[in-house]
Amino acid sequence: MPAVLQENLTRWHLKICYKGTGFYGWQVQPQQRTVQGELRTRLRLMLRAPDLKVWGSSRTDAGVHALDQQVSFEAVMPSDIPLEEFPARLNRWLPDDIIVKSARICPEPFNARYDNFGKAYTYCLSPGVKVNPLFADFVWRTPKPLDIAAMRETAAILQGEHDFASFAANPGREVGSTVRNLHRLQVLEQDGLLYINAVGDSFLYKMVRGLTGYLVHVGAGHAKPSDAEAVLAARDRSSAADSAPPQGLFLAKVFLTPGEWQSYQPILPPFQFTAC
Repeated sequence: MPAVLQENLTRWHLKICYKGTGFYGWQVQPQQRTVQGELRTRLRLMLRAPDLKVWGSSRTDAGVHALDQQVSFEAVMPSDIPLEEFPARLNRWLPDDIIVKSARICPEPFNARYDNFGKAYTYCLSPGVKVNPLFADFVWRTPKPLDIAAMRETAAILQGEHDFASFAANPGREVGSTVRNLHRLQVLEQDGLLYINAVGDSFLYKMVRGLTGYLVHVGAGHAKPSDAEAVLAARDRSSAADSAPPQGLFLAKVFLTPGEWQSYQPILPPFQFTAC
């Protein structure tokens, strides 16, 4: 994305949230309904800009939700759309499972994909208890109760800077290093539900679902917390456990300033009415 805008172009920064159930992930894919695709299609029609490009801060997987997806794009604004009315008009064009929560015009260069300083994800678990069906699309119900103390001990081992190749769905997909700095990996409990809070500079493909699946694997008694060290050292996806399903995962926060993660506290549950 150019640092200097072309004449008459307006640079936008949006914050959107969406329910991922009906989407094949964020990124545009042929013959699939995606968040980026829906947003791009409507922006192109609304702004009469057939070549408009949309950038997002996280390429969430199919079925994964977002409370804080950051989006950027540049466009020539039609004269019949006042700038102050643009966010409300865009929301009227969008489907019900996507909403623009805020919008600003950027005087400075900004690309949502690259100009961020880390992300936080929240994964929701119901350990052996059936949840209210109204929330079933947002929670993974495990077959049995889980050993929370063992999960927390395992999370403490996995937290920090490690090679997380064993927790990436497809390590060969990564062009660069598979080393990541996981600032926090917490197992939180509130009102009968468990939440995995993962905060880091960046994440490998499906890494949070891989970590969650392994924590549940330990919580179910299939491995000991100390086994996590050997799993990390193996750098082999088959040494860990099955990934958690997508419906419990939320992109909870994108950090736009250095060190912002230090004061971050997750919203629990992330699917509450005011969360996004």
